[in-house]
Amino acid sequence: MLDICKHFFEHLNEKGIRYCHWKSNEHLDAALAGKTDLDVLVHIDDKSKLQAAFDRYDFKKIISPPEKQFPGMADYLGFDQNTGSFIHFHLHHYLVLGQKYIKNHHLPLEDFVLNNLTMKDNVRIPCPEIELMLLIIRAHMKTDIISLLKHAIKDRTSGFYTAFPNDIENEFFELISQSDLSKFKEFLKQSQLPLDERIFTHFIEIYKAKKLTANDILKTQIAILSGLKSYRRNKSPLIYWQYFLFFVAELPIIRNLKTYKRKTMNGPGKIFSIVGSDGSGKSTLIADLQKWLSWKLFVKQYYYGIPKGPRNTLTFNLKRVLRKLGLDNVDQWIEANFWMHVARTRQAINIRSHKDANAGLVVITDRYPLKDFHDMAEPMDGPRLGKSIHFAGSTLAEQEAEIYQNIELPDRIYVLQVEIDELRKRKTDLSLEAHKIKALAVNNLKGGGAVELIDANRPYDEVLLDIKRRIWATL
Repeated sequence: MLDICKHFFEHLNEKGIRYCHWKSNEHLDAALAGKTDLDVLVHIDDKSKLQAAFDRYDFKKIISPPEKQFPGMADYLGFDQNTGSFIHFHLHHYLVLGQKYIKNHHLPLEDFVLNNLTMKDNVRIPCPEIELMLLIIRAHMKTDIISLLKHAIKDRTSGFYTAFPNDIENEFFELISQSDLSKFKEFLKQSQLPLDERIFTHFIEIYKAKKLTANDILKTQIAILSGLKSYRRNKSPLIYWQYFLFFVAELPIIRNLKTYKRKTMNGPGKIFSIVGSDGSGKSTLIADLQKWLSWKLFVKQYYYGIPKGPRNTLTFNLKRVLRKLGLDNVDQWIEANFWMHVARTRQAINIRSHKDANAGLVVITDRYPLKDFHDMAEPMDGPRLGKSIHFAGSTLAEQEAEIYQNIELPDRIYVLQVEIDELRKRKTDLSLEAHKIKALAVNNLKGGGAVELIDANRPYDEVLLDIKRRIWATL
């Protein structure tokens, strides 16, 4: 269990906040280790107490895409300072459940569930009989026609198989083994759900005997949906058209055509730039930071270096040919246009990154055209034409300088400072002289404002955790 989970749930218990981790408790340990979501039901009357707890432990609200927003649900992200792991707290004030894309049912059982709890790992959870009752309802509501068809085929060709996902099957086996059938019947009666007891007892019996067929699931599904008609949030048949549209949109052939959208920050996002010499660990850090942030957040990555691709290769090959032919004027014209192309590309990246951040995304950029580098003979990610004997003072050089002057700062620039001796151990495919020039330029940078200096001579894991902590403090 991560420390943040340990202290946070201890706090909820001490403050008497009415809550429980209401589902998937078979793998609660994984959730408390930050490997999966925490699905927590909290009494609506304790909303302000819970918010105070979120504030105390620095949980940050994040926003799901519109198609994944449902009444009484919210998402919060926590951060464990010791490990750098995220905690995703999926908050439920109401028991809203149902088909995968619409969750069209609200079961008014919040008080009933919160009054019948037990403890696991110092976290309040429902009694196993209640969790099993809710799981039977949830699993049947969520099962789609494709899964049922697969099950029907398997019924004729193989052994035990169900339309339920593996994690749901594991939960069924676990909860059935923990539940007392007489208690189950009593809890079902207390819940006052308009569902026949035999729906549940028959399912439990045939599931334990591994005799569950697709036809059994379909019959149970129809009985549950029919019995709970009065609990539908939207009683119009058009809700199933919405379900169909979401279903089609999630088909692989369609999903691959659209940008996959994750959760965003509650308000503007942030832009983080990583700057460092060759061998500082910049590329590895960026990859690991993107993976870490992308677990729950919508992240974009941009590259401020010289654009890669055929245009770059063609330009430099053409310049070599022109120099051999003595066509210096053409060579200079191509070079000027190339550096203007680079400047405009960087400007476009800057505009896109700020637009993304304003939409709540988190942006990571590989490099950034720091003005401190502009005085170098060959500025790293900066204007080049003003340094050329052919273009210094020209209109093109002025235009290029203006473009770089208008490039906005990110929220944070993390500068990876590493001694040249350490850099040479890590990277040797660069000439020593060029490496020294770049290392000196980076290591001479001063912190302040958006610039934060990072001692990257340390072991990689220490550097990564340090930057994760800084990013979290800035989000």
